[in-house]
Amino acid sequence: MQITPEVDRKTRILEAFVELLAEHGYPGATFARIVVTARLSSTRLITYHYDTKQELVTAALRHIGERAQQFMVPAIEAESSARGKLAAYLRSNLRFLGERPAYARAAVEIVRNLPRDTAATDLREDVPVLLLAQLFVAGQESGELRRFDPVVMAATVRAAVDAAVERFTRGEGMDLAAYAEELCELFDRAIAADPTSRDLGEVLR
Repeated sequence: MQITPEVDRKTRILEAFVELLAEHGYPGATFARIVVTARLSSTRLITYHYDTKQELVTAALRHIGERAQQFMVPAIEAESSARGKLAAYLRSNLRFLGERPAYARAAVEIVRNLPRDTAATDLREDVPVLLLAQLFVAGQESGELRRFDPVVMAATVRAAVDAAVERFTRGEGMDLAAYAEELCELFDRAIAADPTSRDLGEVLR
């Protein structure tokens, strides 16, 4: 997003913070730099909305998550099957990574610097794992997916995506589209019901 005076001030602050995290890392994303990047008159305009840097961190991580959702949800909702939705989730997630690299780098910086002994650790809880688990449960109940632990599978899917994010933010050469297709094939084989197995019959009963 181009940071202009016409953009809502809170959004300008968050976008500037994300940009600075991606470019300078957590220590370099200072309030002074945010003032310049977001075209503010003083740091008081930041502290008016966010008393501390930790409050800003919390808001920025939510902001990144909301932007990712806006990008991914249409593709996921366009699919009717659990397997199709998972494939759309993987493809759109890695496409978002490729098209919004600053968000990916900023998210990595935030997670690396979250305090481990405060309430901010709640941010480490991966809501997408719960949503993926719900998707898998629905697919199992319909007979589309085999029996497996949905939370374990959801956490594994997220770990695979997180690994891609880590590699990408380290600057490793990656064909993200090809990477996404490999993950789609891998996880489709992992979750699909085998019509010759007893799993399908058990799910349908």
